[in-house]
Amino acid sequence: MWDQTRGSAAEIARILKTSERAIHARRRSIENREGRPLLSRQPNSPDYPSLAPEFPDWQTLEIKNGLLVCISDGHFVPHIKSTAHRAALKLIAELKPKAIIDMGDMADFASISRHHRIGWDKQLPVREEISWWRDCMDEFREAGGKGCKTLKCQSNHEQRFSGHLSNAANAMAYEGVRGFSLSDHLEGWPLSWAVRVNDDQLEVTHRWKSAIHAPWLNTMNAGISYATGHLHSQKIYPLTDLRGDRWGVDVGTLSTIYGPHFRYMEAKPRSWRSGFAVFRFVDYKLRQPQLVRVVDEKKGIVEYLDRDIAA
Repeated sequence: MWDQTRGSAAEIARILKTSERAIHARRRSIENREGRPLLSRQPNSPDYPSLAPEFPDWQTLEIKNGLLVCISDGHFVPHIKSTAHRAALKLIAELKPKAIIDMGDMADFASISRHHRIGWDKQLPVREEISWWRDCMDEFREAGGKGCKTLKCQSNHEQRFSGHLSNAANAMAYEGVRGFSLSDHLEGWPLSWAVRVNDDQLEVTHRWKSAIHAPWLNTMNAGISYATGHLHSQKIYPLTDLRGDRWGVDVGTLSTIYGPHFRYMEAKPRSWRSGFAVFRFVDYKLRQPQLVRVVDEKKGIVEYLDRDIAA
């Protein structure tokens, strides 16, 4: 009846010869049992229009002259910093970029994943992941300095946090309570699906196409330079047409390649690369992106441009 009347409590009350108050009480009971809201489509209802996104699709960023550092897929393990992680902190402090974009999956949240636990492998409690993740992102902000903007893209692993809560039975009673959204725990990193830099120069997001040639497919289909994480493969595909050059970029993973959180790979080889990416803008135009790549995890050495750097 709720669906048939487009959520008109008054109409249902008239049909059932009861009060609107009784109808709303029944509505809340069904919502709690089903774990989903019954939204009214009546123009005079506070539910209309019914869609209220938690965060925007895009953020915009403008860089006339300077650098942008993009980091992704840290899959942080508390109290452990990979070589790429340490190198990112060191180079950000040295390069003084105009902005840093966290492209997502810095937290892993395996304990609230839809995937089965592997045997009796220990999984990190959410509270420990949140605490370490927040401390690490505060460090990146400090390394960037006061003039450095920080932005964040939503990602599949980090969606587990709010999604696990919002889709749970009886979760509606907690909607709007501070702490139940990812952004409540990460100040200074405004969240969106993607960041558009200098209008048509570059789009940064966590993921899009998959498979080995994903970066090329991304920029080919987007029509502009396109940067993603997610696949951990770290590579750059150039594409040139009558409009000029653009690049499809996989920035790689900030994590170690054989970290404990990748046990689902079952000890198999993986064509992944640890590192991050640096984007340079001159008069608002994007120049060829550069990768920072870990060349020796044990010795703590990364390669950037034509020099080795000890992380």
